[in-house]
Amino acid sequence: MALRDRREGDEPDLPDDQLRSNYQLQEDEMLALEAIYGDKLHIFDEKSVPRSFQIHVHCEIPDGISVSAELLQGVDDYPNNGRFFHTFSVEHLAPISLTCLMPPSYPSHHSPYFTLGVQWLDSVKISSLCHMLDSIWAQQPGQEVVFEWVQWLQSSTLSHLGFDDGIVIRQPDDSMTDPVDVRLDREILSVDDVVQRLINYNEEQCQEAFLNGLHVCMICFSEYKGIDFIKLPCGHYFCRNCMETYSRMHVKEGSVMKLVCPDNKCGGFVPPNLLKSLLGEVDFERWERLILQRTLDSMADVAYCPRCQTACLEDEDNAQCSKCLFSFCTRCRDRRHVGERCLTPEEKLLSLEEREKVRKLCKGYAGSSNLADEIRSIKEILRSSVPCPHCGTAISRVSGCDHMRCRNCNKSFCYGCRKPLNPTHTSEQCRRDCEKLTEKLDTAGSIKELVRKLKLGVCKPHPCPSCHQITYKLGNNNHVFCEACRVHHCAQCRKVVRKSSEHYGPRGCKQHTVNPDIAKTRPKKKDDSQLASL
Repeated sequence: MALRDRREGDEPDLPDDQLRSNYQLQEDEMLALEAIYGDKLHIFDEKSVPRSFQIHVHCEIPDGISVSAELLQGVDDYPNNGRFFHTFSVEHLAPISLTCLMPPSYPSHHSPYFTLGVQWLDSVKISSLCHMLDSIWAQQPGQEVVFEWVQWLQSSTLSHLGFDDGIVIRQPDDSMTDPVDVRLDREILSVDDVVQRLINYNEEQCQEAFLNGLHVCMICFSEYKGIDFIKLPCGHYFCRNCMETYSRMHVKEGSVMKLVCPDNKCGGFVPPNLLKSLLGEVDFERWERLILQRTLDSMADVAYCPRCQTACLEDEDNAQCSKCLFSFCTRCRDRRHVGERCLTPEEKLLSLEEREKVRKLCKGYAGSSNLADEIRSIKEILRSSVPCPHCGTAISRVSGCDHMRCRNCNKSFCYGCRKPLNPTHTSEQCRRDCEKLTEKLDTAGSIKELVRKLKLGVCKPHPCPSCHQITYKLGNNNHVFCEACRVHHCAQCRKVVRKSSEHYGPRGCKQHTVNPDIAKTRPKKKDDSQLASL
């Protein structure tokens, strides 16, 4: 053994009585160490003399501790010669390995021979700990000291090294010339390897503590040991029985997109390998099929063959099935018809809304937002435009007369009656024809009354605030509707009316007012003298 070889020539000659006394004291100390530290103590050979053993000493960090490690990156990308600090927290530190050999002269004349091994400390700091153990022996020579060493390493290592606020691991400095104690037992590792070992050890210890502890399931509120729990990647954990029931329920009902972490505020995913152990072979195969189906349904460029229901990629409203080689139109689900008219905008809107109902089950997948945008676009087109009578292209009028020219087919039509324009049918003629037709169909006499008032000059025109088309107020009602742009507006304030219940009221405009010009033209009531003369 290295410790034995190192100190072989340092032992003094002692009488047999002293050697027997030392041997008994060592025996008693070993029994006490076994009783206190249990599995943390490893005796190399119980029958060998001198005795040798190793103790794993864990530093006390009740609330965890932060670790800042100096790492290296490209010199051109980072300042300070490519050095930066990576900080993380740990609840468990890798232990300090204290290896001791008790010589025959211990404890009467000599301290135990020892070595120290610490993964997360450099050689200089480990040497400082070795010198501190020597000073503890010097303060109480002739007494058992191993227990004192272990106690000090547990409670005072971090404060002795100045790590009360956190451990700092730096890159080795070649310019350092501090002496290094020969008793350090340390594997030479890079800072990156030290960081990785610290993280791995902390994760292992946290998992072991979780498995050995008691926890409450937040679904059934029952208490079980950690080994009976399922821990998800998001950090939440639930008992195995509840997770199996929860997973099978969603697979049976087909709501596999909702099979996420049961915590209401989380929604983290459940790994497939974990689901396989919870569901079993049959249910897991069904889960895979449903996930594939929901994923394909959520993709905007995927359509299903109307013959064999195979998923196909859509290309400009057309697709070809890879299984039966059927080419079809993704709008009407019929054979491919290049150059022929397909669905009207209204029919396409209904088709897209049906597809949107399926996509609502696939929350979080790409493509559903594009479909929703397309539905809103079609609704807006249907609300504010008219189709060209020649090619069917949607045309929206912003301002001006009814004479429209389609940019797609370059042909003219009337925006009012939606008929093609020709030498005998112009937009002005269409307007006059519409007025005559309206007068003929008017049975209440409101239009005739309006024409009569216009001739008398007692009714003023009100231009539409949206398209500037001339409109007229009927009777006392200030709520005017523009037939040209299909917009409601107020004749009193000349503004567009979105909701009449909000626009008219005590704090808004009055919906019914008497036109002052009309009031002036009304005949005055006759007084009593005039009536008497009649």
